[in-house]
Amino acid sequence: MGKGMSANEKAGILGIAGGILMLIAGLTGAVAWRTIGEMTVEFTQIEALGSVFQILVILGSLGGFLVMLGGLLFLLKLKIITKETRVKVGKILIAIGAGFGLLSLIIFIVLALFGENPLSSFFGALGIGFAGLILSIAARATAQ
Repeated sequence: MGKGMSANEKAGILGIAGGILMLIAGLTGAVAWRTIGEMTVEFTQIEALGSVFQILVILGSLGGFLVMLGGLLFLLKLKIITKETRVKVGKILIAIGAGFGLLSLIIFIVLALFGENPLSSFFGALGIGFAGLILSIAARATAQ
């Protein structure tokens, strides 16, 4: 009988699947940071803060991609990078990507609750996006 998948192989598959679901659901975090940035600039009247939030928008737009990249690092077996380094960097990438996705999900749910059809928007947000976040968190926890 063949050997089963290692913990890191399972984590890699979970991470890639979670990142894909986050991208499908639009939970990248970019919209959340753009909204927060616009509200901050409007409230403070400090236009320079807009540039700071543009950097966060760029990072936030990479949320699902960062999770997939972290999962890919768990799967790769490169001789030039130690296993410990791959796992550590993969966990950091997943944490950043999932963090941006979680913030985006929270803001989306809050905004959806004030929309025209809050119930359907709320459950739509909890579907694919929430599943992607759960898979991302599971991937980070599974990696060794």
